[in-house]
Amino acid sequence: MAKIHNGFINKNYQNTFEGTGLNNFDLATTKIYKGVKPMWEQLGFESDDSDVPNQSIYWDNIIPSNYTFLNKSGITIENGDNPISGSRTPRTLYKEVIINQDDEQIWDDNYYYPNLPKLNMYGIFIEDINIENSYGTNTAPITDLEEADDNLILNVDFDQTTADDLIDKTNLNKIEYNQDFKISLDIDFRLEVNTLIIPDGIEKNKDEQAF
Repeated sequence: MAKIHNGFINKNYQNTFEGTGLNNFDLATTKIYKGVKPMWEQLGFESDDSDVPNQSIYWDNIIPSNYTFLNKSGITIENGDNPISGSRTPRTLYKEVIINQDDEQIWDDNYYYPNLPKLNMYGIFIEDINIENSYGTNTAPITDLEEADDNLILNVDFDQTTADDLIDKTNLNKIEYNQDFKISLDIDFRLEVNTLIIPDGIEKNKDEQAF
């Protein structure tokens, strides 16, 4: 029997999702393909231009988690004493966000994603972006529950009530959902399952899914 877990947990990853709301969710797509399906294709991009790491539009060229709008060109915080509207008595220094709407407003260090519309001086988005060219299509295979692909050999249907009801939409596999259980010996010294197994429920609300 292949060993799939050594019994130890890396403590560096404990509580990784604490406070994120991702403590209890069902991942709604599980697929296996024949051959290789590159990431640009899974994400719905139209060509492999987004699969080249040294290109700015590389799909993984995403800003670090600590970035804010202040990491975009043309956006700064300065000391001010003359509000755009209203008055202060007595006049005191304050922090003012200055936005140059004529600037390209690109991310620091040549990061590309998220590709956001430009902001005007009041912090309001002033233009649209081509979502499909920037992020892939809305029917990207990675989130398409009804994908049709001749190379698809496993497509788990999670639109069920419990995990025991999971099916493969390709009809190529029979899914058997297994849980951890204890075994013991009966009076005839034969192995038997010594655990009450209750099927896991599946989240039906699409708003609670991972994508």
